[in-house]
Amino acid sequence: MAGIKDIARSCGVSAATVSRVLNEDPTLSVTAAVRSAIEAEAERIGYKTPRQRKKDYMHAVLVLAPIDKPGFEERLLSYLEPMAERNGMRLSLAYLEGKADGIIALGEFSPDEIAFFRSRTESILLINNLGSDYSYDSIMIDYRNAEKQVLDRFLSRGIKRIGYVGGLFCRTGSVIGRRRSDEFRALLEAEGLLCEDWFCMGSMDSSYGYEAVMGMEEIPDGLFISDPDTAEGVFRALSERRSTAYTITYVNFFQSDVSSGTALRMFGDDVWRTAFRLLSEKARGEREQSFSVFCPACLLENTASLKEGEEE
Repeated sequence: MAGIKDIARSCGVSAATVSRVLNEDPTLSVTAAVRSAIEAEAERIGYKTPRQRKKDYMHAVLVLAPIDKPGFEERLLSYLEPMAERNGMRLSLAYLEGKADGIIALGEFSPDEIAFFRSRTESILLINNLGSDYSYDSIMIDYRNAEKQVLDRFLSRGIKRIGYVGGLFCRTGSVIGRRRSDEFRALLEAEGLLCEDWFCMGSMDSSYGYEAVMGMEEIPDGLFISDPDTAEGVFRALSERRSTAYTITYVNFFQSDVSSGTALRMFGDDVWRTAFRLLSEKARGEREQSFSVFCPACLLENTASLKEGEEE
């Protein structure tokens, strides 16, 4: 219990809360910030629950399509490794030279690529690639609902002068950022709210975000920003122009990348916890039927701290 008490003291919660979080008690209600703090501290001091110490670890492989900028693969792996370990898995980035106990494939893959995955393991979970074959588990993020959440949040705050600052990033034949901009433009057009002067498209980086806002004759009351890099420049420009525009930033994986405003996080921790549980059940032969899970994105306010038991 000394380890649990140390974690509890460091995170400002009870030892019982620490134990229930680390043992993944589904009846426990705590904020994502509290849960993440406990898991991070346990990882930092190397604490494992008795159940974790007894586990026979499986080898799970993470296969990633180019859905983000270079470097996110290693960062995502580092972020997910502790979560995978708590579900009895050793996680690695794939080159698939040998067999694996299970594969999580994130992004769009061809039927031939999926057939190749199956040559390496029977336990496959696809994220954002449903297709028509239900012989494997899948998780789908509802992107259109995510864009609708953004517009609804602006409108709920009485904001109708809405802009978009973003860009495109090309990587290994894929264009990152096009879907999010096209869908938001369509939503604004449908509501009669599209203003071309405020819909800015360029490169997906801090410099463009800064230049786009500084170049606006008038800044709208709300801005949807395509990614954290662009947001960095947008925030700097808003500060220099003393604007109080309400911002929402599109974030694939790491809410902490957004320094202010609201984040639209596409892949929350609950998505990954569900992914690891589904893969574990299939790999261990605990379930034969495949599941398809549909998840909305999460709008998360950038708060400095959340107290135990507080709702997001």
